[in-house]
Amino acid sequence: MKKEISIKDSIAMVSGANRGIGKAITEELLSSGIKKVYAGARKTESLAALQEKYGDRLVPLQLDVTNQTSVDNAAKVAADATMLINNAGTMAHGGFNSENMLESINQNMEVNVLGVARLTQAFLPNIQNKSNAAVATVSSVVGLGNMPMMNGYCISKAAVHSMIQGLRGELQESNVLVAGIYPGPIDTDMAKGFEGIELDKPEALAKNVVAALERGEEDIFPDVMSAQVKQAYGTSPKEVEKMFSAWK
Repeated sequence: MKKEISIKDSIAMVSGANRGIGKAITEELLSSGIKKVYAGARKTESLAALQEKYGDRLVPLQLDVTNQTSVDNAAKVAADATMLINNAGTMAHGGFNSENMLESINQNMEVNVLGVARLTQAFLPNIQNKSNAAVATVSSVVGLGNMPMMNGYCISKAAVHSMIQGLRGELQESNVLVAGIYPGPIDTDMAKGFEGIELDKPEALAKNVVAALERGEEDIFPDVMSAQVKQAYGTSPKEVEKMFSAWK
């Protein structure tokens, strides 16, 4: 059963909404006529410009996904949310030949994996059994194949990919759309270091993500590189591994 979403009839909670992909998705949801967006950020003052632009339809919400009290409070404030966009994340570099390998894994896992788990578990009671219910989580193409220069980050995004699949399995008989978002490198602060390739803008990615959610797509590859990876991964996952191994 395809679970299509009406954006105009939805209320969203977006984590990491103050910059990059999260900000772009927040603005695209609002431009698409959504009723309201709870915009989560560790510092709500970073959302001042968005609040001024969108008024009461944007509700700044203090949110630190590594803090259970902060997460629980967000779930209480945003009790009317029908859609959760798990976007907040970090990118700590470090591979097996670096001294900070274990530190990198711990940092990435705490935010990218445990943060997603905390927020999803807190918001599921809000979302389940509502119309237009959705949980959309940002993983990455590097969750499907590891780039050695950011080994710890890739490990965390592979775990996120697995979490998305597990949540979808748990909720397959429900009305909740469980979507995974798998971008390639996007022109944001987190993508510094990807010289030599043309990066898609976050605004273009956001348009594709919101349109895909309305269509009820479960696996969203929202940019040029990710679409190429999707095709390669569907044919030969080993080719994706070889492709990514060049990034050291």
